[in-house]
Amino acid sequence: MSEDGEMAVWERAFGGGLAFLYGRLERLLTEVPVPLREDVALALRQEGKLLAWQAAESGAEAQRWGPGELRAGKWPLLTFLIARSLGPAVALDYAAGAALAVECLVCAIDVFDDLVDDDQTPLLQAMGEARAINVAAALLALAQQAILTVASEAKAPASEPLVLLSELQAASLACLAGQQRDLLAEVQPLSAFRREDCLALAAAKAGSLMRLACRLGALVAGASPSLCELFTRLGELLGIAGQLDNDCHDLHALLASSPACSRPKSDLRRGKKTLPLVLAASAGCSPEELLALQQEAPISTALSARLSEAITAAWSICLLYRERARLCLQAIEVCQPLPPELHQLLGL
Repeated sequence: MSEDGEMAVWERAFGGGLAFLYGRLERLLTEVPVPLREDVALALRQEGKLLAWQAAESGAEAQRWGPGELRAGKWPLLTFLIARSLGPAVALDYAAGAALAVECLVCAIDVFDDLVDDDQTPLLQAMGEARAINVAAALLALAQQAILTVASEAKAPASEPLVLLSELQAASLACLAGQQRDLLAEVQPLSAFRREDCLALAAAKAGSLMRLACRLGALVAGASPSLCELFTRLGELLGIAGQLDNDCHDLHALLASSPACSRPKSDLRRGKKTLPLVLAASAGCSPEELLALQQEAPISTALSARLSEAITAAWSICLLYRERARLCLQAIEVCQPLPPELHQLLGL
């Protein structure tokens, strides 16, 4: 199949769901008071977010992506498709409410993360720290409102929105606790960290959010407790794998750049304890050598080689988690076959 043909298949599989969620998010935003609405919408239009979907489907932005890649809205679409796949009779608006709750929560966490790490993203440059803090808080409230509003409109049983809200709150606290552990770790030496500590951090941060995205979809569909637990496990495994993948790519990008490049990513500047760095330290890289990564000094050939080995080791662990996720998906399909588009979205 040609590239254009692959893109057409991809858009047919996901375009309808994204369009529906896009419209429901615009409607949800009308519940945000006018002085705040514009900035909240701006946060939800950033790269990868749902309101960036239409812009990402056309023009120069589309050239950055290839067929089989979702440009925007992956988080809410995952929740929505799981709910629809497991429960075809579930009200679309109710499934959308859970999906939009995930989108708003992830967007809020991303803003908080950028603020904490002092990453000068386009959003922070546009509105400044004070407004960004207010927007992130508003997004947390909007995540709850997404569930309450559509649950009322869809006439869901009274207990169901409370269950979904409880899951949303638990995931929020788990992710924020992971962020707190990450901040406390910045002042500790790499030698104090083990592989297990890095994996626990990944589970608390990215793992808790992906776990929520998958679990809410199963809960909305009324799946059995055992099936809900399988989706919960699937989300956590994919979240951990995604975090490890990001950490490996960030360090690899630094090693591949020229010595004259500008300062490294904030995770490195701030002394984040990512898995490849912890593995490098345990393999004998000295604190003095690793300090070079937080500065603009050129990286020696010997250090680059050792770091490459650590990236390969960390990537192997990432692949192990993806394999565990694949096996979990197989267990799910013994109970409930899933459509091809959901396999595509999960990347399994």
